[in-house]
Amino acid sequence: MVFGDEGTGGDEDSTSKKYEKKFSSDSDAGSENSQHEEEEDSWPTAPPLDYFDSIKGYEMVSFDAVSVPPPPSVLPPAFSLLNHNNKDTNLDPSSSPPAPPAHQPSGDAYPTGQDVSTKVGLIHLSDFETRLTENQARSALLSHIASSHCCYGKTAAKNMIIKKMEYIPAFHYELQSFSEKRETAWTYAPLGKGCLDTLGSYSSGGLPPLPWEIQEEPTQDFKDEVRLIPVPNTASTKSCHRCRGTGGVTCRDCNGKGWIRCLNCHGDGWMSDSSGFRERCFYCQHSKHGQGQQDCVKCHSKGKVNCSTCDGQGQIRCFIQLSISWKVHTAEHIVEQLQLPHDLIRDVSGQVAFEEEADRVTPVTAFSDDAIKEASAKIVFNTLGPEFDDHKLIRQRHQVRVVPVTKVSYEWKGKIHLFHVYGYENKIYLPSYPQNCCWGCVLL
Repeated sequence: MVFGDEGTGGDEDSTSKKYEKKFSSDSDAGSENSQHEEEEDSWPTAPPLDYFDSIKGYEMVSFDAVSVPPPPSVLPPAFSLLNHNNKDTNLDPSSSPPAPPAHQPSGDAYPTGQDVSTKVGLIHLSDFETRLTENQARSALLSHIASSHCCYGKTAAKNMIIKKMEYIPAFHYELQSFSEKRETAWTYAPLGKGCLDTLGSYSSGGLPPLPWEIQEEPTQDFKDEVRLIPVPNTASTKSCHRCRGTGGVTCRDCNGKGWIRCLNCHGDGWMSDSSGFRERCFYCQHSKHGQGQQDCVKCHSKGKVNCSTCDGQGQIRCFIQLSISWKVHTAEHIVEQLQLPHDLIRDVSGQVAFEEEADRVTPVTAFSDDAIKEASAKIVFNTLGPEFDDHKLIRQRHQVRVVPVTKVSYEWKGKIHLFHVYGYENKIYLPSYPQNCCWGCVLL
């Protein structure tokens, strides 16, 4: 349909009225929009706690996870006794390791190395001495320069005169404690999903087991793992708090109207080109809601969509969920005399001089270095501290590694310089180098 010059004024009036009507409806839609958003924001994110039955043994449970300490019977008597003695003595790194109790309980309550993986006498450091030759030290330095320092010249490394090589090993002590922690919290899920139907109800007379009475074992020792388990006989069926039991919530795309404004004609219902030719909008001309409006695809023009909380069921299954966390706690101490960064010692290979695994390990005594023995005593007895009050210690293991470190003193152009070779990979620690072949290059 083509509009000529005749009656242009009338057309302009009708067009302006249409746009006034459209802008008015847009502002109304905007106010409805904000109203619906305010209503949705006011919906509770979780059921109120008075929704739930008071369950014996779980009276303090809420939607926030609450840690449940293991019962005292789980902790070995001797272990608790040592904890008490440790608090009295206030063990510090400079003190000597405390003597083990004179009498150890029988059974597995407090094993003292009965199942250790390695049993040795006093370990002497001379048994692990690794000597580096001058050729090996020079070759390691040249490889380090070629791979990590393109601005360093190789002449100094090739022609240096090695004056002295000192073997000063580093010691890396590491204790791993494998523990279990249990937490409880209320949660909910759509009704009839999976095994939730077989949880059992507290109102039916079934007594729920306490958190530490539920038998669960880790998949593998010394591996972090989290497992979520519904507590039996704690489930109850309630109306959905989000949709108030209706199973549906207002569609956010159309704000409950069932239609949205056509984005192609901007709600006008007509399309026009640059020449002034106008025709009905192809996209909204068949809409049952009228011109300029398109059917809402998300809710199929119903104005409501299924509630995601209850999956459209109108009801939810509320129950107490037990979260079991198995975690490896690692503590370490590095002894070295050359002020190398500890990360370097930690990340290279060494020789294991001592290792032990048991339900509860005792401090290292079969090692000739006093610093390692003192560090081991402090770290082992720290596992008796408040950090582990809500954990059950399952297994412990510790080891001492001897990492070879060689201090190399060399002369080049009449000056003495140093570098260090460490680890069985013969890695290089080179804080400074005398030959910088790039002008203006700055060592960071």
